[in-house]
Amino acid sequence: MDNYHTGLALGVAAGILAGLLIVALLFKKKVLDMHFDERQERARGKAFQYGFFTLLVTTYAYGVSDMVLGRWCDVLTGVTICLAVSLCVFAVTCILKDAYLSLREKPRTVMTMFALISAMNLGFGVMYALSGGLVEDGVLTFRAVNPVIGFVTLVILIVYIVNHLLRSREEEAE
Repeated sequence: MDNYHTGLALGVAAGILAGLLIVALLFKKKVLDMHFDERQERARGKAFQYGFFTLLVTTYAYGVSDMVLGRWCDVLTGVTICLAVSLCVFAVTCILKDAYLSLREKPRTVMTMFALISAMNLGFGVMYALSGGLVEDGVLTFRAVNPVIGFVTLVILIVYIVNHLLRSREEEAE
């Protein structure tokens, strides 16, 4: 394995480890408390369904686009795009059905985390775009994963905020 692929593998491993540590910390601090009522469980089940079928469609579309257009992105980038789209569908469906956060979770903390993750990943994306590392030889590189994740977390954050504001207005009107 050459230095590029070794560095890439170490970067992915470090990212996964950092993500697991953040999630463990959030569970320890009781920010993430996954207790949902029956209505939320049903809604989350439906959201999982939508996310799963979205993953099937996007994975197939990625495969077909690779056959038709040729290699337009790294394999891990393509897979990450498919996963990001399906996770976005899951999250947005849960938010719209009021099943994204459990009854005990603190929305402000979770949304602050999403804002930070989005800002950090979009910042890396801008840095990679300015340095010319997003596309090499006409192929979208693995460095495009950061802006993809940043965009997805930003969409989830915006949907949550808009949904929260609309619900607050409805409750005030009643």
